[in-house]
Amino acid sequence: MTDRERKRLEKILYYILGCRPDEFGLFLEEGFVKLKELLKVLNETEGFKDVRLKKLQDFFLIFKPERFEFHEDKKLVRVKKKFAKPEIYKTVLEEAPPFILYTPVKPRAWIRVSEEGLTAERIVLTADEGLAARLARRKGALIITVDTRRAMSEGAFFERYLEKIYLSSWIPATALKGPVVDEAFKARYTRKPKEKTPEELSAPEDLFVEEPLPYRKITRGRKKDPAWKKTRRKLRRR
Repeated sequence: MTDRERKRLEKILYYILGCRPDEFGLFLEEGFVKLKELLKVLNETEGFKDVRLKKLQDFFLIFKPERFEFHEDKKLVRVKKKFAKPEIYKTVLEEAPPFILYTPVKPRAWIRVSEEGLTAERIVLTADEGLAARLARRKGALIITVDTRRAMSEGAFFERYLEKIYLSSWIPATALKGPVVDEAFKARYTRKPKEKTPEELSAPEDLFVEEPLPYRKITRGRKKDPAWKKTRRKLRRR
């Protein structure tokens, strides 16, 4: 990595993690993000689509940039608190969020969520459709629409994180709108049992498992003499 590349990378990483993580669809727990999640964000950013995991990890391990804190064992990184904008550590209870928010939900999970609602420690939402599309692509998910007024009428609440991210922990099914979960949808996304290979199908099934035989010394055909023979030999010797 050249000195120019290093400076460019440090500049964008500081902006993502220390200034405006919400612009990239990130909510930072205590300022931290997983290295692989950060890599996905970088690869969506013009000029950094060729960055690979090793290059990103080496940036922290070899150059040890002063403003960053990297935990190699947990693969977590953040901008040190004294260098970061204080706003990235705060959330604000939002009494009047936008009428419509969007959140990514994986297709298989949507089968259950469409009936039971969405529950998680942190549900990340946004009013920005473009950002919602990026989050969905990043996770291989669907974009689900949330009616915030209906959700709040049933007891849900929302927090705002910086400008573009909203957070919740529960959203009722009645406030969610996504693809119709019909038989075709279920057939497409329900996990199917693993099919056996031709070799597995042709192999005979074990009806029982034999108990292992106890250890027995190999005598090569010679059987151990019974006790009465040993006694007779002793008497003859006398």
